[in-house]
Amino acid sequence: MAESSSRRQARAEQTRQKILIAAENHFSRLGFYGARIDEIAAEAGVNKRMIYEYFGNKKELYQIVLRQVYLLLGDYEEQLFSGTADADPAQAIHQLIRLYFSFLHQNPHYVRMLMWENLNEGQYFSEMNMGDSRNPIKNALHDIVKRGQEAGIFRSELDERHVLMTLFACPFNYFSNRYTMQRIMETDFTAPEEIESRIAFTTELLLTYLTKC
Repeated sequence: MAESSSRRQARAEQTRQKILIAAENHFSRLGFYGARIDEIAAEAGVNKRMIYEYFGNKKELYQIVLRQVYLLLGDYEEQLFSGTADADPAQAIHQLIRLYFSFLHQNPHYVRMLMWENLNEGQYFSEMNMGDSRNPIKNALHDIVKRGQEAGIFRSELDERHVLMTLFACPFNYFSNRYTMQRIMETDFTAPEEIESRIAFTTELLLTYLTKC
């Protein structure tokens, strides 16, 4: 009995997802140049020709995975805005930082893929125009700063770029460098109390700048 079109499509999509999961594992661990199509195929349990059939080549597969991982942050958008929209501006900053720490903690592949892409000087990020992709943290921060300034809580003259860079850098640095730093400082940075401590410090750092007269 011939296989129905819907069953073929479902099987093809299942194969495609298995390849993407395996590719994300390999690219996040080894980067674009270290990952091998043979090894991705083996982990996915498919013949490597299936990767070329579905994705064309290694570069196209990497770009799809990079976009998929990067846009995870966009999928977090509703939670980011619902957690900060109605809060006092200072409390909203704290919530935004907490949510970003939580996102990075839950998505280690996001951290690793962005680390590899920075080592590659953002080559594929630029080729794909990823800078134009949704960035809910940037948008949420702009809204919070504007509300804080209108309420007279945040100073009127500040450089929002520095605020954004600090907001991105402090949580990202915590997770990207924690394996070396926890050996240097003899501290378990995976412990919930350490993450909470870092959230509190980052919040105080940003609010000091935002509210400084």
